[in-house]
Amino acid sequence: MKTGLPGVLSLLAICWVAASCDSGGTPETAAVALPRKLTSEQAGKLIRANMNESASRVSMDHLTDITSPDIWEQTGYQLFKNTEEASSRDTFAVSDGKAVQIGIGFGGYGVTSAVPYDVNKDGTTDIVYAYSFGSGIHRSVIAWLDLHDITEHIVPDKPAPTGFRQDDLILQAEEGNIAVYRIKGMGEGKVSSDVLRTYPTAKDIEDMTLVKEGELVWENSEFLNIPES
Repeated sequence: MKTGLPGVLSLLAICWVAASCDSGGTPETAAVALPRKLTSEQAGKLIRANMNESASRVSMDHLTDITSPDIWEQTGYQLFKNTEEASSRDTFAVSDGKAVQIGIGFGGYGVTSAVPYDVNKDGTTDIVYAYSFGSGIHRSVIAWLDLHDITEHIVPDKPAPTGFRQDDLILQAEEGNIAVYRIKGMGEGKVSSDVLRTYPTAKDIEDMTLVKEGELVWENSEFLNIPES
């Protein structure tokens, strides 16, 4: 007696393949669902729970979601920046019940630019960012958050500079690499320095005068900023 199971199984297989194709995947690779996005209030509670931050340090009323679409889509992380005028402008990477501070903001603008990038080619897309701090000497730094083990790494210049970098930075993905641009004459043109206190939009960046400083390169197991020759 025929049960009809082979036909049913074939139909199920066809439907499964079709569903995979419709979602942009293949039968071998199933799409991974992104975590649920958090509101600023939810992020504030998570940050305090993870980092034992006081309410005065992380004000839920002044946490701004500065996550770009590409960072969210490629990493599943959100970036929240404390934009309160009297705050230290700290930025936090938040995802799936975890929160970690990235960069330093005290005395500066905090994170001014961030892009997704698989730095060490381990198959995990990381977050590369620039930030500024310093109430005495203003300085800008490039760093990356390894999302495989949630560790922060400073990106050194090669060769090493003789002093602090004082211009704020914008990072841009170009031809599979990350280009480093310094902002020239900030506050003298169309763009106010206020946009760095929050986070510059694509339109803000278009209106900036940017000078290419270098390119980030993975070399001998180290991520380096190689200056323009």
